[in-house]
Amino acid sequence: MEGLFKSKQMRFERGDLRKTSIDDFRVSARRFSDAFEEIPIIELQVEQIKEWLLGLGGGPRTTQNYLSFATDIMNHAVQSRCLVKSPLDYLTTNERKELCGSGASKKEPSVLSVDDARKLVQTAYENPKLNLLPAVVLGLFCGIRTEEIKRLDWAQAKDRDSQPIVTISSAIAKKRRIRHVDISDNAKLWLSTCKDRVGQITYSPINNDYQRRFRTLLKLAGFGGKDEKGVWRSGWDANAMRHSFGSYHFALHGDSLETSRQLGHKASDQVLFDHYRALATKEQAERYFSIKPENVDSKIVSIAG
Repeated sequence: MEGLFKSKQMRFERGDLRKTSIDDFRVSARRFSDAFEEIPIIELQVEQIKEWLLGLGGGPRTTQNYLSFATDIMNHAVQSRCLVKSPLDYLTTNERKELCGSGASKKEPSVLSVDDARKLVQTAYENPKLNLLPAVVLGLFCGIRTEEIKRLDWAQAKDRDSQPIVTISSAIAKKRRIRHVDISDNAKLWLSTCKDRVGQITYSPINNDYQRRFRTLLKLAGFGGKDEKGVWRSGWDANAMRHSFGSYHFALHGDSLETSRQLGHKASDQVLFDHYRALATKEQAERYFSIKPENVDSKIVSIAG
């Protein structure tokens, strides 16, 4: 089985995959190999893989990730002629739902109130040493994913052009889907206050540096509180800024296709509609996209042609 992992990893490394994807593959391969090191792959049964997945103790998303990994490895074994048929081909739809959930119980997206959004961006503005203002602005008012923001360069944020956009290149975008994201009028004003505009939008010299700074921002902004043991917890939803943008953008424009385009969704229009409808009113959305820095020209000038 080790030979299969090595050949699959070589394919990954020859492809244009990010280091994090390769590292994730290595972790999954190690766990899979440790679980089945004494079983020849030709003897591996679907029930054994099911038992392994259930024993991982993770949530539905974690289980789905490992199931996808196992499916990929088994298919690779078939392509390499180590197997005639993947044991996971015998996994029924109901069994997959039992392992990973049906998706029907997914929680409603976390959406910041207008006041909380204002508090977050204002705190980022007042604490420039955290270097998080542009990241918060692009997350709140452009809906860009945090992992994409962390890879963005100022050269890709054309907020001073007549039609300001952020270019999410294939090297940055999730699943390599290039897109151009409009910069809202209020986001343009916030970005205009940023002076150092060379290199990365937000520096991240070590893997958890962004998370550490963002956690500090949440504390300063008054989010979260101490638990029963006196430990501070933020209670922050990792996708709160992006979900807030999607909800308020949809409420403002009433055009799910346009909101989907801005977010870079490949999913159907109905999926986005089901996620974001009724989470915000148009009046709230107008207030949300009017959040602007107080010491910059208070009049938001429309740049629409």
